[in-house]
Amino acid sequence: MSEAPVEGTIEDWIIVNPTADTHPIHLYLVQFQLLSRQSVDTKRYMMDWMMMNGGIGPFIETTMELPIKGYLSGQPTGPLAHEQGWKGTVQMHPGQVTMIRVRFAPQDGSSLVYPFDVTSGDGYVWHCHILEHEDNEMMRPYVVVRPTP
Repeated sequence: MSEAPVEGTIEDWIIVNPTADTHPIHLYLVQFQLLSRQSVDTKRYMMDWMMMNGGIGPFIETTMELPIKGYLSGQPTGPLAHEQGWKGTVQMHPGQVTMIRVRFAPQDGSSLVYPFDVTSGDGYVWHCHILEHEDNEMMRPYVVVRPTP
């Protein structure tokens, strides 16, 4: 499991795309807002990330996070007009880091908890919407956990 967001919270997710493809990334259960995109030195970032995490996947264990700050270049750009608002899928462009704001609560704002138990079952996934990528492990599981009292 790579992510364990807390029900009722809002998280900013930073997703690096080191590939040569644009990936339409979709998160189950939630909607999110595109905050920004920024160029990243993907070659250097991936070399350092693989050294830190023991090579090339697939990874069974949770990988360690490598902070992106030292690898960024240029200025971040905000969403285009058609990308503003709540989304279920967003384009993640090659050689860029994409930042999204994810709300782990009902989108209508009626509550901080879902009307069903989001902590039961096998959890949820986030993945690339290109079928060949879904079939080749571009799918990550996540579980939503309850807030600690």
